[in-house]
Order: sequence, then C-alpha cells, then structure tokens
Amino acid sequence: MATQFFTFSGNVNKPDFLHWICHRANRLGLDGWVREDVSARTIEVLASGPEEMLDAMELGCSLGPITVWVEEIERCAYAAQPNIEKGFSIRTIKD
Repeated sequence: MATQFFTFSGNVNKPDFLHWICHRANRLGLDGWVREDVSARTIEVLASGPEEMLDAMELGCSLGPITVWVEEIERCAYAAQPNIEKGFSIRTIKD
C-alpha cells in the first residue's frame, strides 16, 4: 500500500476531468481525493492503494478523456495519511 501525490498540467481544467478521475480511482479501488488548483491551472490528486493501481491511475490520466490534454505529470511519494477516507472524492477547488 502506498500514497502518492500527483499534479497534472496542460489543458486539464475541464469540469468533467475531475469526475473522470474520481470515477476511475473508485473503479481501481483507490482511496483519496482530486481537486482543481485554479491559480496554478493544474489538477491535484492524492491517492492511496496498491502500487500497481496507482500506476494504472497515472497511465489512465495521461490518456484522459477526449476533452483534456495532459502535458506533464508530477508524481511523488506522500507520507501515509491516517485521515484519508475510504473511497475517492472531489474536493473543494483550491484558489
């Protein structure tokens, strides 16, 4: 079990991308959240689960829905958070 923080940049600020990520993460059995960082024009994801499922999440997001274009993905390990709720959710927009 690992926890990773992802930042997706490019033409990613589409409302349907947040829902798309949330749906895929739930299907992969990941716990965590996704939010939009309006000022940085990026999407941030904190996800926890098996390493293979985190890899699948990264690959899926790199391809994304047709409405987005992911140019860059930053991924780094994140200290395990005991307060990560079960399941995946969309968080409030970060200004």
